[in-house]
Amino acid sequence: MFGGASWQYNDRLTFLAEYSPDLYTAESVNDSFRVKSPFNFGAQYRFRNGSQLTASYLYGTSLGLTYSYFVNPRKAVTPGGQGAAPPPLRPESQVAAATANSSNGDIRARMQSALDQEGLRLVYLSDSGDTVRVGVENNRYGQAAQALGRTARVLVNTEPPQAEHFDIALMSNGVPLSAVRVNRDDLYELEHDPDNAWRSFARAEISDTLPLVQGGFLTDAYPHFSYRFGPYLNFSFFDPDDPLRYELGAALALDYTPSPGLTFSTGLRQPILSTLDDSTRPSNSTLPHVRSDWNIYARESNLRIEHMTAEYMWRPGKDLYARTTLGYLETMFGGLSTEVLWYPNNSRLALGAEANYVAQRDFDVLFGFQDYNVFTGHVSAYYDLPGEYHAQVDVGRYLAGDNGATFALDREFNNGFKVGAFFTLTNVSSEEFGEGSFDKGIRLEIPISWLTGRPSRNKIAQTIRPVLRDGGARLNVRNRLYGVTREARAQDLSRGWGRFWR
Repeated sequence: MFGGASWQYNDRLTFLAEYSPDLYTAESVNDSFRVKSPFNFGAQYRFRNGSQLTASYLYGTSLGLTYSYFVNPRKAVTPGGQGAAPPPLRPESQVAAATANSSNGDIRARMQSALDQEGLRLVYLSDSGDTVRVGVENNRYGQAAQALGRTARVLVNTEPPQAEHFDIALMSNGVPLSAVRVNRDDLYELEHDPDNAWRSFARAEISDTLPLVQGGFLTDAYPHFSYRFGPYLNFSFFDPDDPLRYELGAALALDYTPSPGLTFSTGLRQPILSTLDDSTRPSNSTLPHVRSDWNIYARESNLRIEHMTAEYMWRPGKDLYARTTLGYLETMFGGLSTEVLWYPNNSRLALGAEANYVAQRDFDVLFGFQDYNVFTGHVSAYYDLPGEYHAQVDVGRYLAGDNGATFALDREFNNGFKVGAFFTLTNVSSEEFGEGSFDKGIRLEIPISWLTGRPSRNKIAQTIRPVLRDGGARLNVRNRLYGVTREARAQDLSRGWGRFWR
């Protein structure tokens, strides 16, 4: 028999008691765990912000202290927005007067400057009759719809009145993802309409963007160079010797795009404070050590080349996207990765295929390779389910040469907050896999904007596995096509369209 009881003293304080006759015999032998009493006691206090602090006395031998903080993904830490307000629409008469005697070069310069202030990079521009077509890269907003809305306002304020329609394409490294047609008259009519979000979405036309690739790229948009520098933080969980390990350091990322679709990229990391390299537990895996030697990588590396790649993305045809990446693809593997994705604009379903030939990198994470190489690849299906849920299935060959499938289910809130779980089953038996039996874990993504209230495309991402083994290990290649293209598809735009006017 076992059981427990709780007494709620008041709205904030609760006392707990528990009876558990388990003697923990096996744990006492292996881990020097001692039980002197079957009774456990605790007190729990609930703070005004909903968090809880619990103090406990366990087994007659141990004291415990637990702090729990609860978050609602729909409710941001900083409610409302703290970013700059969008530019108001200028009266049509003022726009006409400002553009009457302006050359196309002057109009373009003003447009480019205004878009830069909004965190948007103009890479494509063409016009025919009453239609202006632009392609922009969104460097600031977590919701693509907000980038579209800011672009539309800039076009209304800078283009002459005879431009009645705006085709705005969302781009990634010069590759068009999708286009949205917005009418000038609709923007004026709906700017202050209480129901302008759904009304403007109903009038917008979302389509493919293949006509854009036939010309119109700005000559000064390429080559383009960008860099990012800042701290990074890595965690490792559930090591029996130390259940929480960490690594803090500095990261530098460099990207050079000489022409649309082609990008040379490098990522460097320099650890500063780390306990990852303190781990000396050897891997006992009977499979090729494609992941389980992570602690050797941590010990034998200092300045690391996290990736160094040449990547080319392009559009083979309508609803199709393709990618080829060559180089040091991730921390542990380098080689060649190719991918193709079929993703109709108004479809909930997307299908993809990926093939990779890779070799394992040296433990110093610089330029050398080890003797192990492998062909790996998957076919994938992605589906947007109702209720903000998203499912993904990947079937194929993994890094250790095993074959199987990975199943994932995530809930993705409109503000970008994401939580999900996954598991992988392959032809590796639970005995061969080792502790844990099969690969599984949970993952969490928190947008920086959810924490700060300021627009940002950065996210804090963490995957937590109970154990990291070699079975079911997949290549961590950057810029997989589904993740790049999804934000610009009709389903995602509809969910975030409430920010079109922000």
